[in-house]
Amino acid sequence: MPLEGVTVSRPLELLTKDEICSIHVSALDILRNVGVIFEDKSALNILSDSGCEVSNSTGLVRFPENLVEEVMKKVPKSVTLSGRLPEYDLKIEAFRTYFAGGANAVKIVDSETFNIRDATVRDMINLTIISDALENVHCFLPIVWPQDVPPVGVDRVKCEIALKNTVKHYFCDAEGRKGAEDHVEMASTVVGGEDELRKRPIISIAPCITSPLVWGSNALGVLSVMAGKSLPQIISSEPESGATSPVTLAGSLVQQNAEILSGIVLSQLINQGAPVLACTLPSIMDMRCANIACGSVELGLMCGVMAQIYRRYEIPYVGTGGIADSKIPDEQAAYEKTLTALIAAQAGSNLIHLSSGMLESILTTSYEQLVIDNEVLGMVLRAAKGIEVSPETLAVDVIKRVGPKGHFLGQKHTIRRLREEHYITTFTDRNTRRAWEDKGRKDAIKRAKEKVEEILSSHKPEPLEKSVEKKLEEIRKRAQKAD
Repeated sequence: MPLEGVTVSRPLELLTKDEICSIHVSALDILRNVGVIFEDKSALNILSDSGCEVSNSTGLVRFPENLVEEVMKKVPKSVTLSGRLPEYDLKIEAFRTYFAGGANAVKIVDSETFNIRDATVRDMINLTIISDALENVHCFLPIVWPQDVPPVGVDRVKCEIALKNTVKHYFCDAEGRKGAEDHVEMASTVVGGEDELRKRPIISIAPCITSPLVWGSNALGVLSVMAGKSLPQIISSEPESGATSPVTLAGSLVQQNAEILSGIVLSQLINQGAPVLACTLPSIMDMRCANIACGSVELGLMCGVMAQIYRRYEIPYVGTGGIADSKIPDEQAAYEKTLTALIAAQAGSNLIHLSSGMLESILTTSYEQLVIDNEVLGMVLRAAKGIEVSPETLAVDVIKRVGPKGHFLGQKHTIRRLREEHYITTFTDRNTRRAWEDKGRKDAIKRAKEKVEEILSSHKPEPLEKSVEKKLEEIRKRAQKAD
């Protein structure tokens, strides 16, 4: 079915305009006076030629404030992430919110025992098919990192599976420059050439800076390929507050903003007008156990502020929400996921990634959790849409017509407005206790398991032509043979 994000009615503003300005000015200060390391000679040459202060011996680059601000004005305000079919296109722009799925879990939780096992290629295929069927997962990420294939070329394994088993946009990672080139070749094969891919980019790739303030050579290779080919790059920062960024949330926001802006500047210097999106996964370190905490309320708060900042910049923003630190689908997973997804959506994040299926700080996933999260995301989207107030929705004439002791069930107004006003659940049980007992007293896990089985037995993703499948296989095998 076609995808429907929502227009956020009144985006949540967590900071004042002056506070947002303080973060912006502080980020420029970091870029100007501290700098960012770039571990790539060609990147250093581009930045040096553009007026940055560059140390070729250390790779440290300091950015003039005017350069950053001039580049920001030229970044496209809207980016379309295309699906394999046009009805699955996502227009990423101000006030529009979509959800993207989870990514790169290495373990699977068994729904019966809650024990874990290694994720496999078969899991990647199954979970891609399930994601393709879920209406509130608008954009697909490689939900698992298969452990039953060698690590070399595994990103191409994931790409081949995704392109074959979902019509949704594929947002992914890549193994450096060569990985990005292979991804582009694979996607071009599907759409009929690289020129066609530029017109309808069915993939985007996320080069990610290493916090604090280091762009590694692999990430820069990805950025260079995607910018040079004018394909969407999702410039990413993943700081851990208290460990790889300041413990204060405001300080962590300053650092991640500086990190993203440094990547955006390079991207636009390579190819002015290349489509870019800013992206953050800002976690905290739980100092009691020295573990990352991705299900924390602080993650939600930081993503909410970053959505506010990038709305001010008029640059599309990819936030994070719907992650849990819980190890199994339980009450902890429910409140962690709902809280982080709701804040990110109501703050107006344009695309919220890692939002479905993720447990144990994205190390683990669950078939059943993926289905449960689809329902959570639908409710979150309804909340973000808000309440429309108009003569039609105030319904004064309808109330007058029904009057005291009447009911609204038979009113045309009810039939006309029902699906716009109420989120129609597909999974949640709202029956009476008696009806619930008569249907087997099924809890959420059992109902989700049945839904998984139903999808895998009935949902058939739109197939590719056999010649295209063969070409994808050739590219994947070539990458797996590389040293």
